[in-house]
Amino acid sequence: MGEHPPPWLRLAGAGLVLPGPDGTACTDLGTFWRVISEGISCLSPYRHPDLPLRLAGQVTGWDPVAALPVPERTARRLSRAARLAMGAVHGALTDAGLTGADLDPERTVLIASSLQFAFPEAERYHTVGQAKGYAALGLDYWMTGTPPSVVGAVASALGLPVPTLSVAGSCNVALRALETALLMFRCGDIDRAIVVGIDTTVDPVFVAGTSYESRSGYRATSLSADPGDIRPHDAVQDGNATGEGAVAVVLDRDTGAGGLRHRLRLHSSRSNGPSAVATGPPDNVARDVAAVLRPAGRGPADVAFVSDYADGNRFVEDHLCGALAATRTAFGYEGPLLLTNQEAVFGHVAGTGGLVKYLASLLMLRNGRITPSVNCRTPYARLPGTPVPVGGLPTDGDAALVISSGAGGDATSMLIELGRNV
Repeated sequence: MGEHPPPWLRLAGAGLVLPGPDGTACTDLGTFWRVISEGISCLSPYRHPDLPLRLAGQVTGWDPVAALPVPERTARRLSRAARLAMGAVHGALTDAGLTGADLDPERTVLIASSLQFAFPEAERYHTVGQAKGYAALGLDYWMTGTPPSVVGAVASALGLPVPTLSVAGSCNVALRALETALLMFRCGDIDRAIVVGIDTTVDPVFVAGTSYESRSGYRATSLSADPGDIRPHDAVQDGNATGEGAVAVVLDRDTGAGGLRHRLRLHSSRSNGPSAVATGPPDNVARDVAAVLRPAGRGPADVAFVSDYADGNRFVEDHLCGALAATRTAFGYEGPLLLTNQEAVFGHVAGTGGLVKYLASLLMLRNGRITPSVNCRTPYARLPGTPVPVGGLPTDGDAALVISSGAGGDATSMLIELGRNV
């Protein structure tokens, strides 16, 4: 990221359309803070006659027609991904007190990140094509099935006169979107960024892939119907839970106008794993961590907590253990390292995961309390850190580390430094 420190930013607004408690959607920061601080699982039953998955993070109790300032006909024609993304962006702009008319089209950008954007629409395309002929689809693919159809629908329907950018990737994709925005801030190209992460990974094709068990015994998703069986950092692990949702943030260049003032440092890398879908070696993640800590003049002892990428899989947990052990070695650090995790709250969703951790970390720093690593009952013996227990722990630190390692070898680490005048 160069020798010069990154600019101070402020979180002007945040919007969410996430799985929530008791059959309702999580659409505000108050509910968001309550579920992560109390360790409430928002996972719910999933049923498909041809698949063994029984649990997912699904958005229920949310009516896009009632929630969005668009006609019912418009909302009905959009993909599920576009509706969720629009809900999050509308919420973030409302929280920031902004409308499309307030956005400078020359100094604002809208960035959308996702693992697969609107891929679930493909099932409907093939159903219509086989029943009525593919000509009956008309412009459906262009209207609902592409990355531009998601971010373009958000900008067009909400009247946002700003350039848009779609960023595709795996588990760290939302952090890559934040990194892209930060680079634009640092270059002086923008004064405001709207970043939205979105995924709807509850379609049968995605679910079939995550519930498949390989010859080595690896299976990404738990087949249990009990949310308590999603256990990052626990001695017993059964797999993660896929899901859906959207998270959006409005970031402004800091002008002393209030908001949550903070600075971001990010570093992404790429390494080759044993297959096209496997992650690279864990020491690569440790190098990313060093790349964000050392330029800031910080080490592991200066980090209040780590919000990490463990998701309830032993393979992923072991990878994180290797990364944390290598980080300790690189800094010669043997002190405490507190770990927090939200995967058992909302599920493991690439498009939203990094932004969930970003928002959670900012709220933890502001509130002086580290939220628990949900569902961790007996900590995994190999873990080179301490999962935060039920009830949370106090912190007087002003920095947090967010790390993510994704399928395909991509990884991103982010250091959040909170401003003193909060």
